[in-house]
Amino acid sequence: MGSLGTNDMKSMVERPSLLRFAASRLRRISEGQFSTEVREKATLCLLDWLGAAQVGAPNPLGRKVLEFATLHAGKAEAYVFGADMAMCAETAALTNAILAHSGARDDMHLDSCSHMSSMVVAATLALAQRDHWSGDQLLRGIIGGYEMGALLGTSIRANGTFNTHLRASELIGAFAAAGAVVAATFCNEETTTNALALAVNMACGINEWAWSGGREIFIHNGIASRGKDGFFRALGAGDAAADVFRSWDRESEIGPGILDVQFKPAPVCNFTQTSSAMALKIAQAHGQALTNEVESIRITATAAAIAYPGCDNAGPLETVSQGKLSIQYGVCSSLAFARLDEETLGRVHDSKVASLMHKCALLTTPEYEKSYAIGNQPAKVEVVLRNGAALQEAAPDVPWLNAQQVKARFLQEISPLAPAHAGEKMLERCQMLRGPGIANQIFGI
Repeated sequence: MGSLGTNDMKSMVERPSLLRFAASRLRRISEGQFSTEVREKATLCLLDWLGAAQVGAPNPLGRKVLEFATLHAGKAEAYVFGADMAMCAETAALTNAILAHSGARDDMHLDSCSHMSSMVVAATLALAQRDHWSGDQLLRGIIGGYEMGALLGTSIRANGTFNTHLRASELIGAFAAAGAVVAATFCNEETTTNALALAVNMACGINEWAWSGGREIFIHNGIASRGKDGFFRALGAGDAAADVFRSWDRESEIGPGILDVQFKPAPVCNFTQTSSAMALKIAQAHGQALTNEVESIRITATAAAIAYPGCDNAGPLETVSQGKLSIQYGVCSSLAFARLDEETLGRVHDSKVASLMHKCALLTTPEYEKSYAIGNQPAKVEVVLRNGAALQEAAPDVPWLNAQQVKARFLQEISPLAPAHAGEKMLERCQMLRGPGIANQIFGI
């Protein structure tokens, strides 16, 4: 899926390369008009990213990343969460992407992922501050980045032969970030095609921990094969991937990549969202005191959720990352604390939660498998008390947040960073996104 060389010029006239198709779509995003729905969704993605970056800054990983960033601050060009100084755009983009990744919640259908969105918004916002983009450019960048990430992610999974042990973030993230910059600053098709080729050829993430079942997560960067549809061939995605890639531009208006974004209610693994939310409903309805009376906990989820590495983990837990993956921890910490946030996710050694986790049984049903096959993630939690009473909650899918809930969470998460009423002003600026230099205005600088 690389750019075309001189020997390919003849075939290019007859059948443009896939990257030419991508460049053409990015031109449409850069110059065209969007529906109000697309613009509003892009704004919500920006707001949720800002909140996630703020949440990620105080985390252990966030503190380490900020230490590294201060050693590579460079010119003062862009805001960095958790830092008392602006840094060069490259450092700001890298740092903020990791911080937002650490607190990421938004997810995408079409086989993309929240980690990719962290990269897209971080790169777009850093360059917007450095180069004084207008609000319209910033929005187009976000929309273009999500579009390219969803396009590539959907294509590689088109015929079911893609090896899912490969890490999706690293496969599509650079391509999506490059698409974001192009959508905001489109110059010409040739430059765009070369930029996308460089980005996609730096993508190869091996999800080693999922393959081996080990505790450490190793991500390997590499070079994908280059040439005619080389990226897809390297992944074993087959001809169907190229067909989906080409048909995307013919069959869809601008915006499906970002319109398919859903916002998670909790900063945990996608596979643990529904069960954790159901446990929260039980705890909030009946009180935390019920945890002292629990006899057993039955959790019904999809087979995919139970089988995903790290999700079926009754402990003992050693790290926060393990807690964010564990279905048992998500359910039991929700029951014990009646909330699930960064603070409670850090209590992986809590004895009350640990005792509840050992009372859990994970089950699945054929009905849930049918539901999962069409894109839903159902779950049911049943808490049986010592007196024989059973408390039960179930949902057919993740209770995704709506627009008002995303805005409310943003205000809650940004409040430690901003003085009184500053969060509301940031929200207002993000919703307006008008005029030059808007990215700096968002942060009040």
